[in-house]
Amino acid sequence: MSRNGHASDLPRQGYVAVAMVMAAILTAFDVRTASIGLADLRGAFGLSFDEGAWLSTFATAPQILIAPSIGWLIAVFGVKRVMIGPSILYSLISIAIPFVHSFEVLVTLHAIRAVVLGIFVGATLLVAFRNLDRKYWILALSFYVLRIPFAQNLGLYTAGSYTQTIGWQWLYWQGALVAPVIGILFWYGGKPSKVDRQLLDRADWGGMALFGVALTTLYFALDQGNRLDWFRSGYVVSLLLATGFLFAVFLWHETRVGEPWAHISILYNRNIALGFVAIACFMIASLGSSLLEPNFLVSVSRLRPEQIGDFTAPYAVLLLAAATVTAVTLVRTVKQRATLLVGFTCFAISAWLGTQLTSLWSLPEFRLIVILQTFGEEIVFLAAVATLFSNVNPARAVSLVAYVQVMRLICSETFATSMTTWVRQREQLHSYLIGLHVTGATPGWNSAIAQLGSGSGPVSSQAEALKRGVGVLATIVQREANVLAYIDGFWITFIAAIVGLIVVSLMKPSPAHPLTSR
Repeated sequence: MSRNGHASDLPRQGYVAVAMVMAAILTAFDVRTASIGLADLRGAFGLSFDEGAWLSTFATAPQILIAPSIGWLIAVFGVKRVMIGPSILYSLISIAIPFVHSFEVLVTLHAIRAVVLGIFVGATLLVAFRNLDRKYWILALSFYVLRIPFAQNLGLYTAGSYTQTIGWQWLYWQGALVAPVIGILFWYGGKPSKVDRQLLDRADWGGMALFGVALTTLYFALDQGNRLDWFRSGYVVSLLLATGFLFAVFLWHETRVGEPWAHISILYNRNIALGFVAIACFMIASLGSSLLEPNFLVSVSRLRPEQIGDFTAPYAVLLLAAATVTAVTLVRTVKQRATLLVGFTCFAISAWLGTQLTSLWSLPEFRLIVILQTFGEEIVFLAAVATLFSNVNPARAVSLVAYVQVMRLICSETFATSMTTWVRQREQLHSYLIGLHVTGATPGWNSAIAQLGSGSGPVSSQAEALKRGVGVLATIVQREANVLAYIDGFWITFIAAIVGLIVVSLMKPSPAHPLTSR
């Protein structure tokens, strides 16, 4: 039964629910496959390394330009007006991109496509709350959370396998097939609605523009920071200064406008503020599965992406289903705080296991870590978002959705790039420290090096054996330095999980809410 008690609303709600899930997964999947398949795309389009890096940035950054304001746009114009046109546009651009040869046109199309993706994911939560019966809210939210591990695993597999099988073009064409279906489902499932003239007349266009541009500028700085060496780059410094200025103007503007769109005061609520901190801890802790594990398997174990993210095993699908059911059950029975404690405990155990890493590890050794991470991701994020929405004034829900989008893109990018920089710098440090103990003054140096060189294949002379042995030793040192760097990364995720447990202990019980009641 629907909110009005009419059984005829059930098909409509089903269409909306399926469309919402498809849109959320499509966005996460698109970003993941583009990131993993970037090397193949550089080769296909004939791009340099720098051009490929810019293409990746333009394919993601514009999401944040519009994503925070989508909730407000849906409240004013309705889901049909906001969602159907972009789904068609996304499909057309995705079909066209593989045929483009100009870098400038390529970047422009990717930027427009990213804006559409921002519409998709930005609309997900508000569409669910405005179009579904309250008893289905927790299920809709659980599927929204499910997109994270789903995209991480399946995105790895498909991005690697497309280039080996049906062609790299399907990195784009897969979305072109899905997007029209999303538009059709929203057409049949979205509630008929008139434009809310009162809300439109009170529009805070300045606040939305300042907020979106500031965050987009920040994303550009973060995404290019690791490549350009952060504060040693005038470009990165300029972007960060521009971000600070724009954000300061935004805060000033929000204090002066009559109807602020996303006033910072929404964060004054204790549980909401701690809820966002918990999500930040979650994003750092989850880097174990999304960044550290796959990067280790590529750089140390020398596996290809499709080998890392093989999603064909039945247990993978069952694992996601079990984690989702567990998360929903916990939120509805023991409530948010206890659920968050369970989730962060899963993260802490998985991170501690990751600190036992050795160069001999491959996929089997990561299996338990992946299981714990999957349960942790589903449990923590579902409970944290439920905490946010159960503590917010319903009249400020649109503002809350805006800040959720900030966490999704800006904070996740900040933590991912920071972890990448941390691992790179720690690898350099460990390589230097190991090298201090591997020198020509080491007893038996020449015989050990010669043995390494001859062990890698037949040699014609002692000099050739020594030369080859030095190369083998350098490879071993780099490998072990990488292992130690990834161990340091897992320690960071462990600390984040412990901080998350502390943050949860400071929360108060949340009030009753449709998300958490049966």
